[in-house]
Amino acid sequence: MKTKRYTITPASFRPRKPEDLIGHARKVATALVAKAHRVRLLGGGPMKVLLYGPPGVGKTSVADMVAMALCDEQALAIEDFNGREITLDSVRRWMDSLAYQGLFGGYEVRVVNELDRASKESQDLLLTYLDKLRPGRAFIGTSNLQLDLLTERFQTRFQAWKIAAPDSDEIAAWLVRRWKAPKPLAHEIALGCGGCVRAALADLESAYDMGAVA
Repeated sequence: MKTKRYTITPASFRPRKPEDLIGHARKVATALVAKAHRVRLLGGGPMKVLLYGPPGVGKTSVADMVAMALCDEQALAIEDFNGREITLDSVRRWMDSLAYQGLFGGYEVRVVNELDRASKESQDLLLTYLDKLRPGRAFIGTSNLQLDLLTERFQTRFQAWKIAAPDSDEIAAWLVRRWKAPKPLAHEIALGCGGCVRAALADLESAYDMGAVA
């Protein structure tokens, strides 16, 4: 029986720093993490970021890196949500909390993945919350929608960053370099994943399971 050559397998891999990413996601993460460090050190105002682009290209990973940089690795200062969890009551609670000092002394960050999945009513109230966001607070959203499919009012509340899918050559080279995948297999996976890095890693995991990678 063949064993996998990594303790962290492709399917369980979670990028922790910009260097772990590839393509456009790596560039965006590098820029935003650097900005987050500056904002935190200089005691800047509220930070509102929207990351948008196709699924599986690293938006959530970038959001997590920026959140950790803002709160100086204080993971307890970060709240994570999916857009489907955002209700009128939850946004009202967030607004009520704006009157109080944060518990952790630095930035407190809310990350909402698939923000476009929140109900229209919740999104409308969220606009008011974003307008009232104070220094020491940050809101980071991700969306699989193109920016022009989000309402104009929503777009204007954020600094929006598009994360484009890497091309097949970038993905293939990364699979060879990071995961020691055979070049023919890496190119086959890269061509079939359609720019989705998450899908490429799942396909490589399947190749491990089937013994296609020694």
